Formats: sequence, structure tokens, C-alpha cells
Amino acid sequence: MLSLVGCGGLGLLPHDVHLTSAQNFQTYDQVTVAYTDIVPGQTRMSDLPKLGFDTVTTPNVEILSYLGVIERFMPRNSMTFDRLAAPVQACIEAQDRCSAFVFHPQHVESRRLGNFFLDLFGFERETYDTGWSAEIVLLMQDGHVAYKLMSGRPRIEDMHDTIQPLGPLQDIGNTAVQAASRFL
Repeated sequence: MLSLVGCGGLGLLPHDVHLTSAQNFQTYDQVTVAYTDIVPGQTRMSDLPKLGFDTVTTPNVEILSYLGVIERFMPRNSMTFDRLAAPVQACIEAQDRCSAFVFHPQHVESRRLGNFFLDLFGFERETYDTGWSAEIVLLMQDGHVAYKLMSGRPRIEDMHDTIQPLGPLQDIGNTAVQAASRFL
């Protein structure tokens, strides 16, 4: 019976949960609501923690100087300065009074599926990822939000299936080829 079930139903395969900013947002909809509450020109930096965007306690927040803002909004000169939104132009021109915060809230769970023994010995590993992720960019000028952007994946469903016909010997073969190439 155990071999027919393959131990997959017994919960023996690994399970991972990747959370960022989980203490503030449990769902993508909560992120969207908080984002819509930010009003450019009115929302102050001191208001951000109340909305769930705390630059001090939230992990993995990127802080960009005005040079980072230039790189983010004009990557490799793919866009000209005069084509940027007016608040972005004004912020870049303000230089030292311009910065940006980039938040990456997410909730992604990874579950291993399939046969326990095939997974254990490295022949086949099936992983199913579910959840959501977002990226919020807040352009700050003189202590106020000057511009905001949000992008993300409201519903993540990814399936990864790694098959190694030789199982644990597969990695040994790759290691041997790499070692041999060093001597040639």
C-alpha cells in the first residue's frame, strides 16, 4: 500500500513558504487597497507606515537615490527624459531631494508533489508554487510621495518538474565533466 501511494499523500515531501512584508499584507487585494490610499502630492513619508509601507521595519525594502531613480525610469537610455511623467522629471531634477522606495510584498508557498522515493533519490522533483507577489515603487520628493507605481502577479500558479534520468548519478556526471574541462 505504501509503495502505491508513493508517500506523497503522507506529507513527507518538503514544503516551503516565502513571505515578505507578510506582517502588513495577507492578500494581494490588501496591497492594492493600501496602494490606492497613497495620494501623490499629499501622502507624507510619515503616513506610509500607517498604510503598511514602513521603510524601517519592512524587510527587503530598496532605497534608491536620485541616480537609482534615473536607472530605474531610464534604463540604458531606452527612454528620453522628456518622455517621463512630469513628477518623475521634477524629482530627478531635484537631485538630493529625490529618492524612491521599492517594496516587494509577497506570499508564495512551494509544495513538493509526486512520488516520495523518486524525489528522495533525485530522479524526479515536482514543485507547485502558489500565492501572489507585488512591487510598489514610491518616488519621494521633499518628504512627500511624488509618484507611485505598482506591478505584480495577483495569482501565482507555477509548476516545476525536474527529471534526472540518472538520479543521484546525474550530478556526479556533471561534476566529472566540469573537473575534466579544467584540465583540458
